[in-house]
Amino acid sequence: MKILLLVGFFESFLFPRSVLHEADFNPAQLRDSRYELILGTEVRYELSALRTYYVRSQVNTYSIGLASFGNELYRENFLEFGFGFPLGEKYSAGINIAGLNSWVRDVSNEFTYAIKAGGRFESAPFAVGIWINNLNVPRISSLDYSPISYSLCVDYRARGNLDFCLSVSGVETELPFYRFGIIFAPHKISLLSLGVNTKPMMIEYGLKVAFGKMFVCYSGNRHRQLGLTHNLGLGFSQ
Repeated sequence: MKILLLVGFFESFLFPRSVLHEADFNPAQLRDSRYELILGTEVRYELSALRTYYVRSQVNTYSIGLASFGNELYRENFLEFGFGFPLGEKYSAGINIAGLNSWVRDVSNEFTYAIKAGGRFESAPFAVGIWINNLNVPRISSLDYSPISYSLCVDYRARGNLDFCLSVSGVETELPFYRFGIIFAPHKISLLSLGVNTKPMMIEYGLKVAFGKMFVCYSGNRHRQLGLTHNLGLGFSQ
């Protein structure tokens, strides 16, 4: 199964997919009550064997998400519940609990769980968010586990329709990497993003367009050796 050399155990769920999805990865963002449903798919490096399907829903300050990554030989399944709450006027916190399933055809079918916690501080024009993922270090064996991952992200809203964000992220056993991004809303129905990720070094880009309560979002990046990754989502929000 050479395809597995491109990914580690639940690597797809360690970090946000792009600048456009950065905020959604922090459960403290659930403090902002809304109704939203999004269905999407991602193809890593243009390889159909590295495809993820996902659905995510938020109702008030609660969320549920499902995702499935892999192919007919190897598959990872993910089911997550989360909620967020205020801690005063400027602070918020949140927690996610996820069930993880790793399946290898004719070999194994393992289950475990993961805990993620996050916090956020907002004082215009700045916002600072922090989250820690896999707090319990999920394991499917003595050797295979999903490491603790973390991120500290600072947002600066230069104008009402222009955000700059810088995040420092990493896993417990490695040096951190950086992501710098710009999110610009040229019109009330559209959102553009552009970012740089330092590990691996690559450019990220994204577009979100709303049609009333419906929206379509696309994000992608280009790895110098492995090629393009595409993420497409269709959603409803109010």
